[in-house]
Amino acid sequence: MITAPEARQKFREAIKKAFAQIVDKRKGQLETAASEIGKHRQSLEQYANGTVPRADVLLMAFIRWGLVIRIEDEAAGPGEPNRWECSMSRKSKVAPPRRPEPVQLPLFKAIDDLEDRHVDVRILRKGPAKIELGVEIGFPKPVL
Repeated sequence: MITAPEARQKFREAIKKAFAQIVDKRKGQLETAASEIGKHRQSLEQYANGTVPRADVLLMAFIRWGLVIRIEDEAAGPGEPNRWECSMSRKSKVAPPRRPEPVQLPLFKAIDDLEDRHVDVRILRKGPAKIELGVEIGFPKPVL
C-alpha cells in the first residue's frame, strides 16, 4: 500500500508532468493559456518545472482544460487499489442558465391585494393543512 509521503511525491510529479504537457502543447500561446486560469506565463513554466500550484489554480486547470492528474502504485498488492485520478467532470462546457426562483406572494398579502380590487375575501376556516376562503366579487355598474 502506498504511504502518504509517497502519494504526495507522486501527486507532485503528476502535476509537474501535466503542466509540462500543457506548456509543450501550447507553446507560443502560454500567455493566453495562463490567463485562462488566472495566472501569468511564468507561473505555467514554474509549474512545469516542479513548483506546486495552489489549489485554486489546479481547480481552474481542471475546469478550463479538463486536466486529469493520475498516480499509480506499482507496489500495490492483489486486491489493493493501484491507480488514483483527480479531475473534474462535467456534461457541457457551458453551465445551463439558472432558472429564476419563483416568487410567492404571502397568502395574507394576496388576500389584501384582492380587497383593494373590490373583491371581498373572507376566511371561513383555518386549519393546520388548509384554509377555506369565501370570495365575493362586486362588479361596478356600467355607466350609460
